[in-house]
Amino acid sequence: MENIEVSFITINYNSSNYTKSLVSSILLNTKDVSYEVIIIDNASEEKDFENLNVDFFSGENIKIIRSPINLGFAGGNMLGVSAAKGRYYFFYK
Repeated sequence: MENIEVSFITINYNSSNYTKSLVSSILLNTKDVSYEVIIIDNASEEKDFENLNVDFFSGENIKIIRSPINLGFAGGNMLGVSAAKGRYYFFYK
C-alpha cells in the first residue's frame, strides 16, 4: 500500500464548477508527491452534486463524500479528516 503524503480536503456547497477547477489544478500541478483529494459535498442541491460525479473524478486518489446535512466549514473538514489517509492535511476554502 502506498503511503499518502498529503490529503487535500475541500468543501463543496453548490459550487461544483469551482471545486472541479481546484481539483484540475491539483492534478495538473502536483508532481512527485503522493496525495489524495477528498471532496466533502455539504448537502448541495442535487444538480450541483451530480456535476461533481462525472468521469473527471474517476481517479482512485479522489474521493467524494456527500453529507446529508450541511455541516459547515469546520464540520465538513472534520468529516474529510476522518476519511483522510495522508500524513499532512491541506484544507482549501
